[in-house]
Amino acid sequence: MSTPNSWLPLVIKNEWGGTITTVTVNHRYDTDHYDNHMWESLQNGSTGNGMQVGFWTGFLRTGKDYWNVTFRADGQNWTCKDDFYCFLTSDDAESKGQVVLTISKDNLHVAPPKSSACDVSLQQVG
Repeated sequence: MSTPNSWLPLVIKNEWGGTITTVTVNHRYDTDHYDNHMWESLQNGSTGNGMQVGFWTGFLRTGKDYWNVTFRADGQNWTCKDDFYCFLTSDDAESKGQVVLTISKDNLHVAPPKSSACDVSLQQVG
């Protein structure tokens, strides 16, 4: 495993409608590189930062960026499907922007700085 040639900061936003706890974000670039971060608690309407996501850009380097989020809210554990992905591209890397993940009722929204955003549903676990 090598070090990615592109990095972006990640911000997570809580729009759930209440406090969410034990918020974990896992990012994986293909099968090559893994990033993760955990926030103890995010109040409704607040954001969390402190995470960087790594990915590769360049000839023959565009791959899938897999996202997995887990958290606790309303007395239940929540997550998205394990194989959910969006692409981060050289346009994103050049923008020097940030990736924004937004958690709302039953939905995770991933918004790269330049690439197309994508959504996945959230479901209760256990």
